[in-house]
Amino acid sequence: MKGPIPSPAGWLVLVGIFMLKTLAGHAAERELILDTHFANGFTLWEPKPGQHVRYGELKGREPKAKAVWGLSQWSSKFPLDPATLTVRDGVAVCSNSAKGITLGPTKTGKADFSMAVNTGPEYGEHARKAGDPWVHLLVEQEFNPPAPLSNTASATLHIETRLLHARDLHKGDYSPEVHAAQFQLFFTVQNRNQQSSGHGDLLWFGVPIYDNRDRFTKAFKAQDFGGTKKFIFMPEGKTFTPKSAHDGKWIVIDKDLLPLMREALETAWAQGFLTQSKRIGDYYIGGMNMGWELPGTFDVEMQVRNLSLKLHPVVADH
Repeated sequence: MKGPIPSPAGWLVLVGIFMLKTLAGHAAERELILDTHFANGFTLWEPKPGQHVRYGELKGREPKAKAVWGLSQWSSKFPLDPATLTVRDGVAVCSNSAKGITLGPTKTGKADFSMAVNTGPEYGEHARKAGDPWVHLLVEQEFNPPAPLSNTASATLHIETRLLHARDLHKGDYSPEVHAAQFQLFFTVQNRNQQSSGHGDLLWFGVPIYDNRDRFTKAFKAQDFGGTKKFIFMPEGKTFTPKSAHDGKWIVIDKDLLPLMREALETAWAQGFLTQSKRIGDYYIGGMNMGWELPGTFDVEMQVRNLSLKLHPVVADH
């Protein structure tokens, strides 16, 4: 090796610099999601889509803690009643004929929580028709403060999920173009620059977990045909994990989302969305939702554990 050999004192300086940078990196790491193990319960929102009207609170394993998650039950005829909550052996359960939430280290795999939906009571004897609203069961959270894409070096999502069951309840009236059972995560990539004419506009960045129609969800990069009409960018399922939820075993996603979110913005701009600002510095990871969307008649349940979204900021060289 060419060049001068550092003196012992020089080595100490180099080691000190390395340790300081390492400690600074760990100190700067930020968990964007609060209450990642779902111990603090949920604010309950009325089922009418398009607005958040609080009707109660579902207590978790830490009943004195403030809920940071909301629970959306859009278009459901059977909203959960917090008065029916039962707690036994550290596991909290709230359910009715159409849905259920289980919070705690359950015996079936030690999940942080599970989400179950049975749309049989919701849709009745006949399958939902195209154009009709469909049932959701989603946990959601706004990030405060949001995470700027321009000042973030990585945004690593970690989540472990297991499908407990997915039973097709259709009676000869199933159409894959109309009916489905989907479990997925969505993050908002949103313009948070108040000086921008596009302030507040957003796209939905999707992470697919399960779709009854495919072992691995196909990519979707187009306008939301639901209520928001915003651009959806969802890579194919194999982007995140080589294992399929269809097998009923725990699957693990551990993926840096930042490059994909930047790609999502470029794709949205190319397709005519978010055109009031094409400055990456205007965009932030603003919030998330996760759970079931059920345009079809199914009885389903998914377990979740070890959810995390860790951010590392861009570190300037000195």
